[in-house]
Amino acid sequence: MERKYSNLCSSITLGRTTFRNRIFSAPMGGTDITNDGCIGPKSTAFYELRAKGGAGAVTVSECMVHPKTDGSHAYHLDESILNSLSCATYTADAIRRHGAIPSLELSHSGMYAGTYMTDKSRQKSMNQWGPSETVREDGVQVRALSKEMIDEIAASYGHVAALAKRAGFEMLLIHGGHGWLINQFLSGYFNKRTDEYGGSLENRCRFAIQVLMAVREAVGPFFPIEFRMSGSELFEGGYDLDEGCRIAKQIEPYIDLLHVSAGTYQKGFGDTHPSMFKAHGCNVYLAAEIKKHVKIPVATIGGLNDPVQMEEIIASGKADVIYMARALLADPFLPRKIVENREDEIVKCLRCFTCMAERAATATRRCTVNPLIGRECEGNEVFQASRRKKVLVAGGGPGGLYAAYTAARRGHQVILCEKEEELGGILKSEQALPFKHEMYELAGTYALLARRAGVEIRLNTEVTR
Repeated sequence: MERKYSNLCSSITLGRTTFRNRIFSAPMGGTDITNDGCIGPKSTAFYELRAKGGAGAVTVSECMVHPKTDGSHAYHLDESILNSLSCATYTADAIRRHGAIPSLELSHSGMYAGTYMTDKSRQKSMNQWGPSETVREDGVQVRALSKEMIDEIAASYGHVAALAKRAGFEMLLIHGGHGWLINQFLSGYFNKRTDEYGGSLENRCRFAIQVLMAVREAVGPFFPIEFRMSGSELFEGGYDLDEGCRIAKQIEPYIDLLHVSAGTYQKGFGDTHPSMFKAHGCNVYLAAEIKKHVKIPVATIGGLNDPVQMEEIIASGKADVIYMARALLADPFLPRKIVENREDEIVKCLRCFTCMAERAATATRRCTVNPLIGRECEGNEVFQASRRKKVLVAGGGPGGLYAAYTAARRGHQVILCEKEEELGGILKSEQALPFKHEMYELAGTYALLARRAGVEIRLNTEVTR
């Protein structure tokens, strides 16, 4: 098959590992995390769905490397937690059997330990450690890490990296962006130290390099190591793109892939996760500029879901890998659809933040346009009904269209009647608002899917008794 998006669909080799395409699933945290930090079955199914959908790599997020100073309610890997290693193995296996490379994100929240906890009262009772002593904006006291603690945390990255490799993960992403601990050391805004870990850029990069050297020693010379950084912190007092380029050059010798994101959770959540009010790919310029200063492959991320735009990014040399998170919630099969030249069937993310709001409030995951999300354990296949029926659907709004599409996939003869001359229902009102174009476009995608599934659509037909 001749692929329309040949650059996006081409393989890439990092270390000695070859990835089937340039479309990677970005780190997204699980939901059924046990009290001792194990990956639950719902999260395993969640990550497996991205592998089924055709992504080149699937990143499991986040594994906190040093529970003594970061007890965030996230994944932990330790020999003392027998289930933790076995659950991680099941997850890595679930990703690998569909042809994707399983990756694990190693992280430490630093002065924001406990960020992911649903019980925020427990978060404020935890010890908070950072590069410098300070008081957070929410009034929580932060203590400065001693050199002995820095060494211990860096060593823990290596220890957990070895366990992750043993569990079956084939790449590691070291999180050095978004305001977490490594970023706190890199940033002059957070890092006020006067010893060898503070002051000059070289000193502020010292902890990151120490971590990367510990990880490399643990996993060996050809195991892919990825480093995630904010190309710019994008707030006053934080480092800018020029300094981001210099940080990248410091980090480059120790990694195989540089993952360039943007901003920090604390100062620019809307930069890190661009909303519908921002242009798709608004952060790509950061990766594109940094790529001019390094020789290793560079990945980009940020509101990307259009295969034409993503193909241009790779073809023009702005980046070598495209990462997506929310776009693969809306449509986990987006990579497969691109590879199979079915890009017109992609259900695009609305960037409505339902996924993040639900996880923060209820520790579950939901998506406005994808009812599978949070229910992956039930399976993604639509089975044929035991008895074929004739089904009438009244109304061609998004709900009616999706119901008709589902019924047709079950083998029923489906007729959808819409009393107006155009499908879309309430979504038609969104066509006048440029930033809501994807809501308007959604009805067209659902209509296409319904028609291809065999639904007969009758416009200007009101359903009467």
